[in-house]
Amino acid sequence: MNPGGVRASLNFAPTSGEGDGVVTYEEAFNVQPFSNVLTMMSLTGAQIEALLEQQAIASRSRPVLILGVSEGFTFSYNPNGPFGDRIDPASIKLNSVVLDPAGSYRIVTSNFLADGGDGFTVFRDGTDRGPAPVEDDLAALLDYLAANSPVSPPPDRIAGG
Repeated sequence: MNPGGVRASLNFAPTSGEGDGVVTYEEAFNVQPFSNVLTMMSLTGAQIEALLEQQAIASRSRPVLILGVSEGFTFSYNPNGPFGDRIDPASIKLNSVVLDPAGSYRIVTSNFLADGGDGFTVFRDGTDRGPAPVEDDLAALLDYLAANSPVSPPPDRIAGG
């Protein structure tokens, strides 16, 4: 998920009497109102590290742009490190296994990011591009919520930042 793409918070407490952790369509739409097309591609572990380093490219409006990541994907980010050395490669893990820099990993992202949006140009180097199993980001969010309702608040997945 691109850093500016989340437009509202999901509240655990009900806003319309639906019950704790139950999310309405309106609440989901307020979070992701764009219906960005999802793109599946392959990136190497080294490209994923470079992509994570691109989070530190400062802009006037945002000093850092942290990507939203999937469950099971973790990394450590040092906001005080020099650019290009803010991510410890040994900390980049998928399901507790360190990514192999030469390994190939399938990812899904929005067409906005896939085209290098928000300065994340590494996405442009992805190979084997194709449509994702779910067409757009709002539909994917709704499918996830339907399969996991009620939803508990997630833990913070970014260590050190």
